[in-house]
Amino acid sequence: MVNETWEQQKEYVRTKLSEEKTSAIYRKRKIDVEPVFGFLKANLRFTRFSVRGKSKVENEMGFALMAVNLRKYTAQQLR
Repeated sequence: MVNETWEQQKEYVRTKLSEEKTSAIYRKRKIDVEPVFGFLKANLRFTRFSVRGKSKVENEMGFALMAVNLRKYTAQQLR
């Protein structure tokens, strides 16, 4: 049994990912974004939010990203 809607969606995504513009965006994402989330998960053990509600989640994410930025700032100051 094949889900035609799912197959069409997969084909659409494959087409978009094969375009040069899209692949350039994803290449840049690997450098800019993914290391931050990897650090959050591996070193800070930040894998899920401990609060509910959009504003509380935004605050918690802000604190987590602030910790990442403080780490970068400290490393830069020590150089």
